[in-house]
Amino acid sequence: MEQKEIQILILVITVIVLILVVTLIFFFFYFQQKKTAYLIKQRETQQQFEEEITKSKLEIQEQALQNISWEIHDNVGQLLSVAKMQLNILQLNVAEEQQSKIQETSEIIGKSLQELRGLAKSLNPETIKNKGLIDSLKLEVDRYNRLNFIKASLEISENIFNLSNEKEIILFRILQEFSNNTLKYSKANTLQFKLNYNDDFLEIFMEDDGIGFDVNDTTKQNGIGLLNMKSRAKLIGAQIKFSSSNNNGTKLYINCPK
Repeated sequence: MEQKEIQILILVITVIVLILVVTLIFFFFYFQQKKTAYLIKQRETQQQFEEEITKSKLEIQEQALQNISWEIHDNVGQLLSVAKMQLNILQLNVAEEQQSKIQETSEIIGKSLQELRGLAKSLNPETIKNKGLIDSLKLEVDRYNRLNFIKASLEISENIFNLSNEKEIILFRILQEFSNNTLKYSKANTLQFKLNYNDDFLEIFMEDDGIGFDVNDTTKQNGIGLLNMKSRAKLIGAQIKFSSSNNNGTKLYINCPK
């Protein structure tokens, strides 16, 4: 009888221990899930906060560009227009041999006025909203070629579709940033834009034939221009990649969902 009681006691203790172990395991995984969910939530909150900060920065930049555009168009443009009119009036009252020089100066001011207005349009987000991505890029390419900054070209596939205003403005700013870096630093002779419209996404390729840079150089990777482009792309869910090497130019690839 005692032997049987001992066996029952051992069995009961074993069952209790097993229940405790199972309970501990259950609580362990339960709290692990809670911890994981908390960390994920915290990460999502941090990511959302960073996206809001980035969005606010971009909105401030767009407002600043719009203000600069207005200043160029309204103030600088007005001053050049007045200067051109005064030269035209002066031309009527000077000797004939001086008129050609005044006429030449007036034409230079006229061209400057035209280019400033073109620059003002490219800076103003309202222009991009109204014209769209493709027409805005065409204006940029024409401006580069007209001023002999660089030989620029634009290639567009068929099956064109419109993206949202926000996406088109952000994409245009990325391409504008890349172009500005090319003009400032690359010593390139050519700059190519290619837009490839697929069913559900837009692919954008840009390439220059400049001196390039070392993509493994952290000072280049963390430069303001590249960080701006990456931040803008992330905001619209687009993938962005750079490739470059010394004396072999720089390439940009963007994949933006429809």
